[in-house]
Amino acid sequence: MAESRNQVGVAYSLTVIAPVLAGREAEALTAIEALPVGPASPLAALPGLHFSRIHIVRDLVFQGPQQRRRDHLRAPQLVFTSTFDGALEPYLDALRTCADTWWRFCAGYPGSDDAAAFTRWVRAHQIDSSLFASAHAEATVAGVQESLALREQIIDFAIAARGLEPAELQRRFRDQFAG
Repeated sequence: MAESRNQVGVAYSLTVIAPVLAGREAEALTAIEALPVGPASPLAALPGLHFSRIHIVRDLVFQGPQQRRRDHLRAPQLVFTSTFDGALEPYLDALRTCADTWWRFCAGYPGSDDAAAFTRWVRAHQIDSSLFASAHAEATVAGVQESLALREQIIDFAIAARGLEPAELQRRFRDQFAG
């Protein structure tokens, strides 16, 4: 659970909700869907990014009779969420490199050229994460990647070392993993 609003350990949770300009929802959706995925995504270049999601909410889900009344949105809302390592300000500086792709369709968005205006707009549309969990609160993205790489090295070593005599196994292990 969140230690302090949007942060757990080294991870920060950013949620931004902004109204899509009238008549621009289809364009916004097309731009979001056209974003490359995986390593080609502009978001993949952001340092320390755990994950991010961008989507448009058109209306709220009616939860049945116990919800006394239906809540309708006046405009579709673009919802951007991400979890990343570190503080918000450096992340926003990096995010400016690709944010025009989706936020240019939102009301009042100043663009990314003016860093101060960009940051003010994001902060004005940021909501606190009311429920935020981090599986490994002190693990950075870089640390997880290093651990996964080491795991692969150990698996490869184990496969290659099958059947070695104990002394040779120990020698090769020390050669490869002595640090």
